[in-house]
Amino acid sequence: MSQLVAPGQKLIEEQLPDGRRVYRSAIPLLGDLPDIFARLVTWAAEQQDKVLLSEPGEGARRSISYSEALCRARTMRQRLAGLYSLRKGDCVATLAPAGIDALVLKLACLSGGFVHAALPPFPFRDGVESETTKPFVENAKPRLIVAPPGHPAIEGMDAVSLDELARDGTDGTAPGADEQASPDDWAAIFFTSGSTGAPKGVPITRGMISSNQGAIAAMWPFVAETPPVLVDWLPWHHVFGGLDNIFKVIWNGGAMHVDAAPGSATIEATAKLMAEVAPTMHIAVPLGLKLLLDRLEMDEDGARALTRKLRAIFFAGAGIDAELWRRLAAFRDSHGDFQILSGYGATEAASTITLSPAPLERPGELGHPLPGHSVALADVDGRSELRVSGPNIAPCYLIDGRRVELPVDEHGFYRTGDAAVLRQRLDGVAVFGFDGRLAEDFKLSSGVKVRTGPLRAGLLAQCAPLADDIVISGENRDRLVALVFPSAVGKARLEEIGARIAGWNAANPSGSTVIARFDFAIVPADRAKGELSDKGQIVQSRYLRNHANLFEALQVGGGQAPKGA
Repeated sequence: MSQLVAPGQKLIEEQLPDGRRVYRSAIPLLGDLPDIFARLVTWAAEQQDKVLLSEPGEGARRSISYSEALCRARTMRQRLAGLYSLRKGDCVATLAPAGIDALVLKLACLSGGFVHAALPPFPFRDGVESETTKPFVENAKPRLIVAPPGHPAIEGMDAVSLDELARDGTDGTAPGADEQASPDDWAAIFFTSGSTGAPKGVPITRGMISSNQGAIAAMWPFVAETPPVLVDWLPWHHVFGGLDNIFKVIWNGGAMHVDAAPGSATIEATAKLMAEVAPTMHIAVPLGLKLLLDRLEMDEDGARALTRKLRAIFFAGAGIDAELWRRLAAFRDSHGDFQILSGYGATEAASTITLSPAPLERPGELGHPLPGHSVALADVDGRSELRVSGPNIAPCYLIDGRRVELPVDEHGFYRTGDAAVLRQRLDGVAVFGFDGRLAEDFKLSSGVKVRTGPLRAGLLAQCAPLADDIVISGENRDRLVALVFPSAVGKARLEEIGARIAGWNAANPSGSTVIARFDFAIVPADRAKGELSDKGQIVQSRYLRNHANLFEALQVGGGQAPKGA
């Protein structure tokens, strides 16, 4: 069986003249990494008929092989250049969801040197140009927008339906050679979520893609030695699904099976698909993991079928609560020969900054920097901000129609805005641990600072398994209040949750940790209003802003005090 993680992984620490400590992985990043499109060409020659991607169809699933994907991509590139006069560096924006035709478009842009801009579908749902859609169009500057079949016409834009673009048929001439590419060429534009302001465009270079995938394979040899088979639902307008996962498959000659987003109505079909294709790696977010465990924990045969070739379950290390971790670890111990891995990243880093150097011991582990990258911890108001430097970092932002420098410090390290700590694992390996988002911290009227991330994590652990999430408020007020989003088993147990919070208050009696009043959240987080991310997590800042009246009601005596408080 192939090696899961590279042996001998450790952090190498260096001290700069100004006293700052910088950390890097002991694993080297090999030079002269190939271009991602060159990887496709290689696999199309070596495994012509192997399935690259499948998608749901009417009845049976539809699929496309490596050789067919390459052929169709070159044909579509020829159509884009011939019918729409696109040239190297021109932008093609798309609203198309993950699938075969969307993949062909992505690869056609690589073949022609066009910049592929993935637009979030919700702002464009009515096809009307507005202040909501303006930042995307203004910053991507697309020559053409490709929309899914049946999408409303987009005002003021040259648009084409994806099914029309994907039709076979050219002027009869051969597609010709692929455009010559360099590592600094832009391959894609992705947009930040906009949870703390207007969405920002982030250009992704071809070199960023290569360094990202090369570094992942160096840290985790199993993705190269056992070509990854993924069942994946993540949207392609985010880097997690639309850059990292699909290119991880292509880089290593694997297969992706596109699935529906996780939900109570779709989890049965997801489990069936996973049992059929036997994924080698399951890349998940907390919501999907919860639903999958609900389905499999009492189904021994189903769990065995699903995990028979599974090597690893991966999730973003900062996003899992203590109760879900307990369930996931128990499932690992009972079913199959797989491990749990995690990582941390950002759009500005082509998805990945750190990865687990060994199977996870506990949630919150971010791991080690990718090979070829350096991470520094810099003091910001008494907390340590994680900063990163390396070939994965984007060249700029796209804001207000112009290029804007990323927030970097005097040493050129990108400032992530996230806090981290250095932890010692039980096996003696030092790793970075997540310590919350700096932007979520605030001060009470007394001037006492509240570290929202660690506070929320502690409360969720205290209330497990009764609470799915907690939103905390109190900026410039005398006390902290909270709205609790109960889990399925916690919906009728308000008093018990209150007792749990009272226990937390007794053990953590400072003003920055005591919850004075709380209640159940009666208004669910609304994805349409930006309160719920595509990963199923509540965007704390957006929910606080949109429902300030609910938190004000708690401040003036609404809800209830935790029992015994």
